[in-house]
Parts: sequence; C-alpha cells; structure tokens
Amino acid sequence: MRRLAIGVFLIASIFLSISLVRGQGKPAGSGEVYDSAMDLYYKGRYQEAVDGFSKLVQSFPTSRLISYSHYMMGQCFLKMESYEEAIEKFEYYLKVYPGGERAKESEQGLRVARERLRPKREIGGTVVEVKPAPVEIIKAMVPEETKKEGVKVSFKEETKVSAERPAVGGVPEIQKVKRRVCAQVSYLDGKNLVEVEKRIKELKDAGVDTLIFRVFQNKGDRMYKFAKARHEEGVFFKTEHALVVDDILGQIAEIVHRHGLELFAWMTTRHATYGVEKHPEYRSWSYNFETKKMEIGRGLNLFHPDVLKRLEGLLRDLGRYPIDGILFQDDLILRHNEDFSVEANKAFLKDFGYSPHPDIFYIDPYKSESGRYFVKSYSDRFWNWANWKNGWLMNVAKQLMNAAKESNPKLQFAINLYFEAVLNDTNGVAWFSQTLPEALEKGFDYYAIMAYHRQAMKGRGIELKESIDLMAEAARKAVKSVGDPSRVLMKIWILDWKSNEAVGYDLAPQKEIEEILGKVLEQGEVSLAFVPYLHQFPLHRLKGKWTVSK
Repeated sequence: MRRLAIGVFLIASIFLSISLVRGQGKPAGSGEVYDSAMDLYYKGRYQEAVDGFSKLVQSFPTSRLISYSHYMMGQCFLKMESYEEAIEKFEYYLKVYPGGERAKESEQGLRVARERLRPKREIGGTVVEVKPAPVEIIKAMVPEETKKEGVKVSFKEETKVSAERPAVGGVPEIQKVKRRVCAQVSYLDGKNLVEVEKRIKELKDAGVDTLIFRVFQNKGDRMYKFAKARHEEGVFFKTEHALVVDDILGQIAEIVHRHGLELFAWMTTRHATYGVEKHPEYRSWSYNFETKKMEIGRGLNLFHPDVLKRLEGLLRDLGRYPIDGILFQDDLILRHNEDFSVEANKAFLKDFGYSPHPDIFYIDPYKSESGRYFVKSYSDRFWNWANWKNGWLMNVAKQLMNAAKESNPKLQFAINLYFEAVLNDTNGVAWFSQTLPEALEKGFDYYAIMAYHRQAMKGRGIELKESIDLMAEAARKAVKSVGDPSRVLMKIWILDWKSNEAVGYDLAPQKEIEEILGKVLEQGEVSLAFVPYLHQFPLHRLKGKWTVSK
C-alpha cells in the first residue's frame, strides 16, 4: 500500500512538473523585454518601464539594446520629474557610450534635467521658484503618447510613435536667414531664353525675390520648351552621375541673378533613378498587401552604399553652379511598406537585433471600398522600424548637404515636409517616415511645409474653411518648433486639385489664395512659396499682401 502511495505521488509530481514547464513557455528574449518596457512607457507607467529596462540590462548583458535601455530609463525619470535620477542615467550613458547612438539626445536630456533642478532664488526678500521656459526638445526626443487600440491608418486617424530611433547627430547652430517670397517653377512657359527672361522680370515686378527652379526631369513631366532635350528623363546640369537632359542651369542662374533674384535648385533624391535600369539592386523594395509579396519599388535604395555615392556626386556637381540654395524634393520619404531591401534589412538587424518583416509590423491589413489597403494598427516593432527609417533619411539628407557644400559652402538648404507630418508626428512617421523634430536636428535653413489646402479638401473630404484652418495650424506648429518664422517656408498651391493623383491646370480663385495667405501670416511673417508658378495667375495683385507689418 505504501509503495502504491509513493508511486502515485511520483506520477503526480511528474505531471505537475510538466505542467509548470509548459506554463512557463519560451523565455522572453531581449527584444521582447524591450518592447514590453516601451509599451509600459507609452502607457505612462514609467516606474514599471524602468523596472523592465533594468531587467533587460541585468538579464542580457551582451544585448545591443542595453544602451537604448539606459537612455530610456533617463527619459522615464524625466517624465516622473525625478531629475537627479535622470541626470545620473544620462551621465552614465555619456560616460559608457560616448559615441553611442543616443549620445546627443542624452546630452539634451541632461541639459533639461539640470535646468529643472535650478535652485530657488531670493527676490525682494521673498523666495520664489525659478521656473524654466518650456523645453520643446523633449517633444523631439520622445513623441507624445497616443491611443493604441482601433487605429485606422488614413488621413484622419492617429497612431503611435516609438521613441527609439537611430543616431541623428547634434542640433546644429542656427544661422539667421532672410525671409523669402518664392515662385516654384515646375514648368517655365517660354520657347526660348528671351521669353524665359520676360517671365523672370514679371516675377521681379510682382515682388518675388527667389525662384525655385526644377533641375530634374521625370518621364511624363512637361519638358521645358527652351531646353534641347537629349533624354526624356535626367537632370538639367552637367554631371557624370545621371542622364543629362540639357545643361541649362547656368544660363537660368545668370538671368535670375541679373534681375536681382536668388535661385534655389529644386532637386529630387530617391526618384533620381536616371540611368540605373541595369542595376536592380539600386532600387528599393516594397510590400504589396494585395499579393503579400515583395516587389521592386519606384525609388532608389538609400541603404545601398553605391546609391549614396551616386547621389553625393550629383549634389556635388549641382553645387558647382552659381545657385543660392537647394530644395530637396518631397520624395525623401519612405512609406509604411517601404523599404525591405537587403541592405535596409541588414542595417536594421544590426541596430535592433531582429529583421523587418510584414508579419511582425502590420495588424489586420484590409482592403477598403476604394481598393486601397489600410491596417487597423501597427506593432511596437513597426514603430521602431519607422522611426529608424526617419533618422536614416535625415542622415542621408545631411550627407547630401555636406556633399553640395564641398563645392559651395555658402549654399542654403530647404526640405519639403508634408503638412500631415507637421500636424501629427505619429501620422508623419507612419505614412512617410518623416517628422519635423527629426528634420530640425539636421539644421536645414528652411522647412518647406507643403500647405496644399485643395489636396487636403480632396483627401480628407473637408470644406474650404476647415482646410485653410488646417494649413494655418500647420504654420503655427512649425513656427513654434522652428522658432524663426523666416525659416518656415509655407508653400501655397495656386491651382485647383482635381484628385489625389492628378493636378488640373485650372487656377484657384484669387480670393481663396488671399484668404489662406492671411490665415498663414497670422502665425508670423513666414517665408512663402507659390506653387506651381504659372504666369496666368495674377501674382502681382498679391504684392504687399504677404506681410503683417504695420
């Protein structure tokens, strides 16, 4: 009987052990622990997030995520207003990882924490607390918390941004720039340079001081009639790094400067695929939600070293011309299903310890009635990837600026930003891998906000007044973030917008343009660009309306 009891006890013990082992499941890896801690951070449970990051540091001493965890603990302490602990964490990061990817952000966090600890001062016999001014850089380092559930990625919805992103460099010293009134030219109506000069004179008389001139030609674009086209795509300046349609930039610069205007070259980046048909590895890869397969994308693979060298060569050659600045085209973005190229995947794996894949990014993709695909939500790992791409793109922009400055150190630079990215960091990073805070860290001279109100009306299904108010809000947010209104270049679309894909050449009513101009200028004396310039639009009638000075 005793033996039977012992046997039953042993069998029960074995089953209990098996059950416990099964219940424990697979131990969490460093990536899962990190994601869990980040999730707690977003939910505002900062102390629990600190515990999670601490667990990662203790349990995975060789993980690449340890440095990120120390940085995030500093951010958590900032949120909890535990400034001494925040200082300790940021100082630790800077000591142990002096060249780390979060070094600059840690320096910024350190300054903020020390500012919050400024001692009280005695004024007129009364002790008062000296409160520092609001520090906007915190928003740049750690995006706002948003709701996690029920997210539909469309023009009206919000999603969530991760604070983790790759190295972005320090905040450059801000140089004073002039306020500009620009005409952006996608097509100059002139059969020869004599007629072109006539149009430039008209711009001068209308009060324009800067011409933004398209120096690239994509297939299907309207060709300048005064150009002697050798190719249907390419650039309008001499270079060995792309097809040259016609070398006309020097002549345009001479005419523009002779009439007292300045010239910005409007240049593409990711879509500068001119002459690379034999190199499929130079193209990006995107995920097709319909076929659930990867396919070659339209743009260049900005993670390929040869592509970067090619673009640097292009910008270096462009900088040799007598231009005053360069505007980066709006293609310096990556959408939520780009880029899954081999080089991009390897670079991300090196930084985060896991490979990008649609299965771990998109939650419940679905096809809408319009035929377009949306996702109901994104995973935390998607946000790591999207923010990382954002940082990578801005680092590429900095490389290209440096290349152009090798030829002309005095060049100024502007970058096109989608108004959605300015209004909402979460949408910007999800849809475009683009945010204003990330761009600010690269020290552009101008931040060109594409305030295309008619596009917003069509895309969002809203009325004119709401659309104009939206652009005014984008201007307000940009001025607040940038500081100097002159560095905010608000781009006003002067044509009717027929659809999301095609642009009609019907002019928008003058009164409508005046209204949006007035609303935007209420936010400060920002720089302006009228897009796209057509001589049929009575720009001269707006002369004097683009200032709020009394």
